[in-house]
Amino acid sequence: MLISVITIVVVIVGYVLFTPAQPSLLGPGGSAPDFELPVVNAQGISTENMRLSSLRGRVVFLEFMVSWCEVCQEMAPAIESLRYDYEPKGVVFMSVAGTQRGATDETTAQFIRSFGTDWTYVLDSDNSVFAKYAVDSTPTFFIIGQDGKIVSRLPGLVPTASFTSALDVAISGG
Repeated sequence: MLISVITIVVVIVGYVLFTPAQPSLLGPGGSAPDFELPVVNAQGISTENMRLSSLRGRVVFLEFMVSWCEVCQEMAPAIESLRYDYEPKGVVFMSVAGTQRGATDETTAQFIRSFGTDWTYVLDSDNSVFAKYAVDSTPTFFIIGQDGKIVSRLPGLVPTASFTSALDVAISGG
């Protein structure tokens, strides 16, 4: 009996130690969940939709934000500067705007006008994409590689150097 228990424990420990770790579904190595949402611009909601999978083959800088978020507001100029540097390298910048606590397409349009941001915003009116990505605070950033896999997940107030490092890794295919 004791030998059977020891054998089972050894097998379990061996399995745990030698089974390769699986990538997290929503962290680095996992596939970025696809979505299609309406585009919001400085004038408000548009008739155009954007599908994440249509960007396959390009690195994507994906931000989850809401218009009233003070950290999102603080990060906007840094992201615009990154966009200026990295769009010529083929990186696509996109923000998924949520509607928590009264945020709307109109408040998102006001955010775009106020901060002079010049990248694509899409409206997650029912916050279902926030749920798919397990985003519970804003801002949360994802760097998605050309293969559609998540390279980095960066929550909160992120130093520019962290973004550039993650973007450089994604561009190099690493």
